[in-house]
Amino acid sequence: MSTSQRTSLRAAINERCRECIVDPLSRGSWREQVAACVSSNCALHAVRPVPRSCIVDGLICRAAVATVRERIDV
Repeated sequence: MSTSQRTSLRAAINERCRECIVDPLSRGSWREQVAACVSSNCALHAVRPVPRSCIVDGLICRAAVATVRERIDV
């Protein structure tokens, strides 16, 4: 397999999170739904994709994620 055919690590994580948690009938974008994920025992939880508004100084901001959770009623 050549490098151009490989899936990037970020793309693989994004896809796994989408498969696991995203519900097209629920409120919020897929990133908002993934950000609202409460499965902290998941190996990908710390690197899950979140909206840019949830990133502060390069880290996931818990307060911003809590705001997203409230907005989409998770």
